[in-house]
Amino acid sequence: MKNSQRRELTQQMGRTTGGYELVFSPLLLAVIGYGLDRLFGTVPVLTITFGLLGLVGAVTKIYFTYRSEMEHHEANGPWAQR
Repeated sequence: MKNSQRRELTQQMGRTTGGYELVFSPLLLAVIGYGLDRLFGTVPVLTITFGLLGLVGAVTKIYFTYRSEMEHHEANGPWAQR
């Protein structure tokens, strides 16, 4: 496998992690919130709060990653002035 093919494969694998982050970040934080809720007797306050924080964090990360990639693409495309 050539270096350019490896680089492309690595980039594609990096892009696919967004879906996993979108699912597992809120899920993991909701589980942590559930455990804390049971400990403190506040079910479902921390479960919902942590789940929403995980969702907001995952969406924010995906947005800024996308924005960064588009800026890089815009700057390095054949239409960019050099």
